[in-house]
Amino acid sequence: MGDRLPGMTDGSGPDDEPTETTSPRDDPGGSPAGVGRDPGGDPSSGLDGPLGALADAPPGQRDGGASGDGGTPDVTAAAAAVLRDRATEWFEPLYRDAAGDPSAVPWAGLAPHPHVVGWLDQPGLDVTGVDAVVVGCGLGDDAVELARRGCRVTAFDVSPTAVTWARERFARDLAGMPGTVDWQVADLLDLPAHLVGAFGLVVEVRTVQSLPATVRDRAMVGVSSLAGPGGWVLVSTLLATSEEAARSWQGPPWAQAPSELAAYRVGGLERVALEHPPADPSRPAMEVRLTLHRAGSASDVDSDVDAAGRAVPE
Repeated sequence: MGDRLPGMTDGSGPDDEPTETTSPRDDPGGSPAGVGRDPGGDPSSGLDGPLGALADAPPGQRDGGASGDGGTPDVTAAAAAVLRDRATEWFEPLYRDAAGDPSAVPWAGLAPHPHVVGWLDQPGLDVTGVDAVVVGCGLGDDAVELARRGCRVTAFDVSPTAVTWARERFARDLAGMPGTVDWQVADLLDLPAHLVGAFGLVVEVRTVQSLPATVRDRAMVGVSSLAGPGGWVLVSTLLATSEEAARSWQGPPWAQAPSELAAYRVGGLERVALEHPPADPSRPAMEVRLTLHRAGSASDVDSDVDAAGRAVPE
């Protein structure tokens, strides 16, 4: 693929042919080893039968919620109470109260997410010079992995404490990397204009699943809006295996309903791949990796940027 992102055509095949990415190698959510696509069904979705169909259903033709039993919440009851009124404001108290102890941040793995690493490890993929953004960057591991591979990264989080923590944590390491990271404080539900449409690669890991159902469609459209023409979006999220499982899941975090993923289409993206571990009837949810693409090329809006989000030398 040279310097192309996955699925970008080189003139040798149809422009609209879905390109399958490599399957996730690990499943931090606890699913069996050997993560891959379920056999059968639509190869461009990776989900067979009714689940794949629900993932394509228009948002108005589904229901969902965040009440009942069945989840494994990993945050305090106080944080959940805050969520009821202010969807993103519970993150800052959590990071602040952690007082520099990453073990007090439930999702802080202190390593890049395996879904991100596996996607970047695709044979022939070179993201050097690509303008990338990490949504809800937390303590910064995914952002720094992208910089290690040569991306120009913008990493933002709604929590000022998280952003400061990540910046200080990696200040020395970034000095020797081929890429860069610009750490910013921003709210996915109220994005600053300079971020919209600015990136060739968007990475979102476990942020949308940490928001209540009332704002998740808005959040997914926000994620979509970050990708410029020709841009790619990589999402890792907890996905319920049925609408009923989603309705009964107690969070945060919540398992997203399969039909929720249609919000990315509303945001102007085409789904290229939806990868997941083998189905397990005993588990009501699984962690999935979703690859999406925005049609067009960056030259449609700016002749100084190519379709991979990279600046064109003058």
